[in-house]
Amino acid sequence: MFSPFKKQTTIMRSKNTTILISGASIAGPTLAYWLKRYGFTPTVIERAPQLRAGGYPVDVRYEAVQVAKLMGIWPRLQQEQTTLGEISFVNERHQRIGRVNLQAVRKSLEALDVDVVEIMRGDLAKALYELTKDEVEYCFGDSIQELRQDEAGVDVTFERGGSRRFDLVVGADGLHSIVRTLVFGDEAHFERYCGYQVGVFTTDNYLGLGEASIQMYGVPGKLVAVRSTRGNQVLAAFFLFKQPAKLRYDYHDVAQHKQLLAEVFAGEAWEVPRLLEHMQTAPDLYVDAVSQIRMERWSHGRAVLLGDAGYCPALLTGQGSTLAMMGAYILAGELKVALGDHKLAFAQYEQAFRPVVRQEQKKAGPIARFLVPATPLGLWVKTHLFPLLVPPMLVAIERGRRLLPMFSSRPSRLKDYGNVLPFQV
Repeated sequence: MFSPFKKQTTIMRSKNTTILISGASIAGPTLAYWLKRYGFTPTVIERAPQLRAGGYPVDVRYEAVQVAKLMGIWPRLQQEQTTLGEISFVNERHQRIGRVNLQAVRKSLEALDVDVVEIMRGDLAKALYELTKDEVEYCFGDSIQELRQDEAGVDVTFERGGSRRFDLVVGADGLHSIVRTLVFGDEAHFERYCGYQVGVFTTDNYLGLGEASIQMYGVPGKLVAVRSTRGNQVLAAFFLFKQPAKLRYDYHDVAQHKQLLAEVFAGEAWEVPRLLEHMQTAPDLYVDAVSQIRMERWSHGRAVLLGDAGYCPALLTGQGSTLAMMGAYILAGELKVALGDHKLAFAQYEQAFRPVVRQEQKKAGPIARFLVPATPLGLWVKTHLFPLLVPPMLVAIERGRRLLPMFSSRPSRLKDYGNVLPFQV
């Protein structure tokens, strides 16, 4: 059987080789891949009983593309990426009132030599898991209950699986990170709520939408979007609404989530009533606040945070998976260079990656205000004026590329830890 880990010479045997990773979505398996490649022994624990399927579309772009290429999964991601030809803005009578040609956007990106794929979160997680499952220990259906650090290691008590001792612990367990809570304190100290709530689920494609189209319907303060996936067999529904005061509810109570969305969108037109009916039997409903995580430090002692657990950029940016893959590559690489010295590696990881995170987190506010205008005028601009502005914007980008080709690419923000990184992105 092919092993993606055999071609890399392992690091010199050193301290801190056993590493527990909490979370088996994007950041955790990516980190596990690189740690195993460098000679460490990672273990991944995941609260869910099995790999989480479905979810929402995510982007793999910027240096995360380099990471995917080095891991050998880039061709698979390209093959499984979602394809979109247009965005249609519709009204309550199902009439199209605006359109954005995404094929033109894609061609402009290709002209600028920008590699990017949009892929369902579950498909990306599956690709990462299948790449690592034969070489990395995965423990599903369990979670960390207690952490006790000392100078030599970390004693971890699990909810179902007893206790084990590890050299280091990594929290890659998302916005509501258990590791962050146990090590750093209550989530409220680090969460920056963006003023929106989101709900996502999949159902059968009862609308018969083709895979090249996404439909958006909005009223001031609310957005509902649908698109087909998986060979036009599945319909992904996306609900987003403005909510100035953060709502308090149980993140694990699906019945409560359904009631919340049903109440907020009750009485809305278009396909909203039928979508709410399909939501009741959806197998993968996800409801959460649109929030960022901002922390002065990502590590404490032998514990460190990765991905959304340490620096969630907010779901609307579409950059959570990209930052997770980039961060995992850097964290593993710094541990390799430091020969397992966690103090040095964690400090270098933050120094190298914090500027990138700050840049991406700034984008959340403008994106949210565009998607969910608060006024009728803002909604009109989005659905009528914005589609008219896209073509000249793309022409300007292409002309700028031809006149100033030196700006078409930039140096990579990733260090080369012996993996022969491409110079430009």
